[in-house]
Amino acid sequence: MHNETETRFSTALARVARHPNTAVLCALAAGPRRQTELLDELPTLSESVLGGSLRELDADKLVARRVDPGPPLRVLYELTPLGASLAGSLRALREWSKRQA
Repeated sequence: MHNETETRFSTALARVARHPNTAVLCALAAGPRRQTELLDELPTLSESVLGGSLRELDADKLVARRVDPGPPLRVLYELTPLGASLAGSLRALREWSKRQA
């Protein structure tokens, strides 16, 4: 059981720890955003990197893509309950890293 837990932990950490994913999750912790809003908030990310990160986080069920038919049509990205449950841990890790500087 211990090895299975360690493997799951390592896999989860590898998925979320990539810079774009962590930045996107932290931005979405404040609430749903359109892709253009995320690009404004995360200027170091290109549109293609952000899109890839959103697809990856969606596949991992941490972020959901919601289409608001409008008009005008709007696509919003938001944390799923699973993603929201991770947000507190990411905030704690961010605070910890600030104290280490």
